[in-house]
Amino acid sequence: MTVQALDDAIEAAGGSAAVVVRDLRRWAEEEAPTVRRLDYVMADALSDDDDEFDDELIEGTLGRGAMGVLYGDSNSGKTFCAIDMGAAVAMGEEWLGRPTDAGLVVYLATESPASVEMRLKAYQRHHQCRVPGFVIVRSPINLFDGNADTTAVIALIDQLERDYGLKAALIIGDTLARLAVGANENAGEDMGVVVRNIDAIRNATGAAFVVIHHTGKDAARGMRGWSGLRAATDTEIEVTSDEASGLRTAEITKQRDLPGKGDRIGFTLAPVRLGVNRWGTERSSCVVMAADAPAKTMRGKRQSEIAGAITEFLRVRGAGCLRGALAAHFKDTYARQSVYREINKMLDAGLLIESTGIVALPGAPGAAK
Repeated sequence: MTVQALDDAIEAAGGSAAVVVRDLRRWAEEEAPTVRRLDYVMADALSDDDDEFDDELIEGTLGRGAMGVLYGDSNSGKTFCAIDMGAAVAMGEEWLGRPTDAGLVVYLATESPASVEMRLKAYQRHHQCRVPGFVIVRSPINLFDGNADTTAVIALIDQLERDYGLKAALIIGDTLARLAVGANENAGEDMGVVVRNIDAIRNATGAAFVVIHHTGKDAARGMRGWSGLRAATDTEIEVTSDEASGLRTAEITKQRDLPGKGDRIGFTLAPVRLGVNRWGTERSSCVVMAADAPAKTMRGKRQSEIAGAITEFLRVRGAGCLRGALAAHFKDTYARQSVYREINKMLDAGLLIESTGIVALPGAPGAAK
């Protein structure tokens, strides 16, 4: 059928081809799925000039808009550490010797708002200051059960920014378990929902989001729950304590983009009197005080036999060597995979360092700094 014949047929039916085409086009625009436009850049368009990086909220520790996890065992001092970090950012002061960029800090105190308030009161009393721009959210927040609370957090931050004239820089979620009530911490399908909502808040506000989390039953395996949480995290900080000395350490155990992986930041907790209860018994809280971090040792009572052999070989050699060469040296004594596994453990423990595939003892000639 020709176009004219089709038009004649449509007109005979009381319409015109132009009207039909117009209606079809409108229908297609309304019904067709919207295709999201993806942002991209060509590699050869990237500048070859030196960059002046402006992507750090806390130097060498936390990036702007990044996702972080600060975790540790119960009573390790992780919440005190997080509050101290938040107060430093809120005031734009150094955090345990590291420069910060000032901004609004929103603390989602889903576990114990009263405890957080006491700790902030102790901070202000000890440092004889007021901490502006540090907001303690008392309401429960659930980032697993739908997106209502995600929307509420974004709306609150937008309102706070307009009310106080400050740009949100850091959100602290205390704790991940309370932010994900009803979720199975070991299930990716559950925790993936929580991570997506955290990402939605970060993307909407531009603020970094650090969640406080717990160590698993086996402390050597890191934080509790789904392994994908670590993959989604830009910065991971483990807080540990030495009960005998009172020393505590915040160690950067993962860093996606910033330098600083393996850095150990030492601190202690100093008591601050807040008052008395109705029976006259003193009540107090604590504040973080900078201290030298203790030297790191491998987990467990002693280094494994293989680790000891690797250490002695590299000490006598006086320089580093390739992983493969190291494994080959011990081929008649230990299984190759056992040597590789021990090398990885020693790297994680800071007992070895690696650069361009060469592993060496810290301080060895040519070792990475």
